Amino acid sequence: MATTSSFSKGCFVFKANPQKSGRSPRKKTKKSAIVDTNDDLNASSLFAKSDKSSMEIRLDSYKKIWSATKKKSEEIISDSHKQLLHDVKTFVSENAGTGQSSIPTALISLGVNLPDHAAFFSLLDTTLKTNVSPFVAMLNSKECPSLKNMVLKTIQKLTSCDSIDDEVEKDEEDDEDDVIVPIKPRSKVKTFANLATWYSNVVMKTPLIIILQDLESFGTQQLQDFVLLCRENRVRNKLPIQFIMGIATTVALQQQLHHRTSVCLATKSFQSRPSVVLLNHLIEQLFMKSSVLKLGPRLMQLLLDGFLYHDLSLNSFMMRVHLIIMQHYITLPVSSLCCSVSELKNRIKQLNVTDLDLYRQLPSFMKFIEKNRSKISLLTDDKEFRLFLQKSLEALNTYSKNFSLSCRIIHSLSDGMPDALFGKSLREVYVNLLIGGESEDWEQFLRLLNVSSAHELRTRIEAALTTLKECDSSGSLSDFSTSLVLFSEELLRLEESKKSDAVSSPKSQNVFVPQGKKLDKFELKAQLMATAKQVRTTSEFDEVKSEIITWLNSELASRLKSPSTLVFHEIFYAGSQVQSNWDIVPWMRRQVQPVPRVAISKALSNPASYLGCSCCSLTGQETQVLSSMPDLCIVYKLHTECGRLINLYDWMLSFNAIQKKDDEDDNEEIEPIIQARFIRAVAQLQLLGFIQSSKRKTDHVARLTWGV
Repeated sequence: MATTSSFSKGCFVFKANPQKSGRSPRKKTKKSAIVDTNDDLNASSLFAKSDKSSMEIRLDSYKKIWSATKKKSEEIISDSHKQLLHDVKTFVSENAGTGQSSIPTALISLGVNLPDHAAFFSLLDTTLKTNVSPFVAMLNSKECPSLKNMVLKTIQKLTSCDSIDDEVEKDEEDDEDDVIVPIKPRSKVKTFANLATWYSNVVMKTPLIIILQDLESFGTQQLQDFVLLCRENRVRNKLPIQFIMGIATTVALQQQLHHRTSVCLATKSFQSRPSVVLLNHLIEQLFMKSSVLKLGPRLMQLLLDGFLYHDLSLNSFMMRVHLIIMQHYITLPVSSLCCSVSELKNRIKQLNVTDLDLYRQLPSFMKFIEKNRSKISLLTDDKEFRLFLQKSLEALNTYSKNFSLSCRIIHSLSDGMPDALFGKSLREVYVNLLIGGESEDWEQFLRLLNVSSAHELRTRIEAALTTLKECDSSGSLSDFSTSLVLFSEELLRLEESKKSDAVSSPKSQNVFVPQGKKLDKFELKAQLMATAKQVRTTSEFDEVKSEIITWLNSELASRLKSPSTLVFHEIFYAGSQVQSNWDIVPWMRRQVQPVPRVAISKALSNPASYLGCSCCSLTGQETQVLSSMPDLCIVYKLHTECGRLINLYDWMLSFNAIQKKDDEDDNEEIEPIIQARFIRAVAQLQLLGFIQSSKRKTDHVARLTWGV
């Protein structure tokens, strides 16, 4: 295959040679299998560059963790769309006839998370073709720039559905025989009249479904003409046309269609679940349950910022999670023990002396030794250190489970409190406590519980008990649950006794009304203070409430300490290596939230950092210019040495001097190929926004950027 050499982004087309490959250009391949294979190859090549001692173990752990995470996330996203898909399918099935003149139209509001829309419509397309009708045409604005293209694409996709099965069968035969199949001629059905004739010969009279993925991106006049055209053919030619339109906002239909067009549609709205709700569910299922690898507080905050303030896309969120998991296992040699508890013992036995020293260098272990001088023998005794390592990792695993359950309990107890101390959703509670909740919030939480009534306090405790029964299947917090049951029963008894006392006892005398002679203000004040001392006796409810708050402050608070306080937390919590060379958070921030200008300047100043070649590597200062660098890099580094205005001729002379500095020829004439390369590099630099043409001097350009 021919090679290409270009520093700027481009699209290169290579024509396949059927005689060499022996495969048909029409042959279909299983894309999912190819993608998975490429992912495995890329991961293997990346792991091969890391520490060799535990490379295979970490690669195997990475594949297991990511496959489980990916499968779980796909199930969650698919389940979230299940009810919406069922409702749309029911609507299409109920309006399959041509009795009404209006076109049945399903308006699906998916929100502003546009990157996720394609996955939903792909799932909808598969569902409709399987259960309702094989005649489905899915259109997007990119492939329909005009009304003519829109009509042709619609008819082409509707009429091509009847030959899918034949093509699949022939593709299976091709896989066995490896025979080239000739390309079929284009369909002659190009107008709605041809479509009506074609549909009259179809045996299975199912509806013709047209899906418009991005309604807002279609032209207003184009969309209106297309709707009127479809409605005319639905009435005249009895074509059972139906629309499914994807909209991001509720006002999209009013802006795109006028009243004359909208009356031709019999619309029904469908609403998908907000992406933030799905994000909460994803975090609960992936990181708050039995997941081995957790996200540290800084990485969790980085992911949430990217989701909430950039794209609201679950697909992008899962891509970032994939990148974090891969980078955690690549960067950290100690991640070989980031596995299930059942595998810990065998893996610890396989560690050699060098591996044990790596675990001793972890910041959390060094802090533990500084605080516990009696454990200093762990630095030299390998056998004792192995036992300590196993016990610490098992305790860390137990802590992670209890921490998630404690977050759920806090969410149940604080739900509905003013100011949303720990957050309104379970995800917010988990993230706030993972970062390390402020002590002021905890004290305010206890104060609000202290002023609660008996009924309100019992309701919150019962909600926490319900949460424990649903989530604590292992019974790790059975003592905690038993105490909550006792407190709930005690509060219920106090409520019942209070009601019975209120019925049986007569009303007490009003102590604020003086009896007998009139009192002056000093005597009244003295009498009120004496009465208050008699009334202000500690009730039984106050004693129980104080006991509950004291118990929560001692038992629950101990389970909510930050994971960064535990030994070896760097192994299971990705991105928690604050003082270590293995910290992946800065690298992730550059990948997830890049600064384009800084990245471009770095690439042009030191192209070897991106190209990975030795010919462009700088041996001296950063201002060094090598003739082996790409032309764009040479022109960029020369332009940084100039002032506000740059003379093009002098610039080209400098470029020519660098290109010929290794040549012995003293000819000062600039070759045409050098001139062409220089002009192309200057045009690329102008496209990147570093220079612009100057109106003051025609042979000069103006520099636009200074510094990074």
